[in-house]
Amino acid sequence: MKKINGLIFIFIIFLNASIVLAEDISGIDISHLWISEAPPTVSVLVAYVTLKNNTTKTASLVSVSSPLFSSIEIHRSIVKDEVASMERHLSLTIPAKSTIKLLPGDYHLMLFNPKTPLEIGDKPTLTFTFSNGVKILVKAQVKKRKYRKH
Repeated sequence: MKKINGLIFIFIIFLNASIVLAEDISGIDISHLWISEAPPTVSVLVAYVTLKNNTTKTASLVSVSSPLFSSIEIHRSIVKDEVASMERHLSLTIPAKSTIKLLPGDYHLMLFNPKTPLEIGDKPTLTFTFSNGVKILVKAQVKKRKYRKH
């Protein structure tokens, strides 16, 4: 009986160590992921998120994907010579011990060709892939975008 209890104890320690190791490998916290509600006929949606790099090394987000969309791209809204436009970025660098917020009017995710219409309260899953090969699955929340009054 002591041998079985010892094996169970070792298994629990190993399991806990594996969970901690998985968290330590990524070192990235992904939070506040939301998709702006849009009419069901829209072919492009926009998403916003907060990315926190808890490590001492620079991290690079190299892709975001979901089976619900044909593709997802990283974009940044810019104004140059009083003309607003968007730049596509193939990756997004997150400096060590830093937080980057993708917000309206700045960096954001463009989600192309939703396979089904999304409604407020839906929670689709997006996969964030980093240059070191780490993939993090995060549930987004579809919600109404709040517009600022000018």
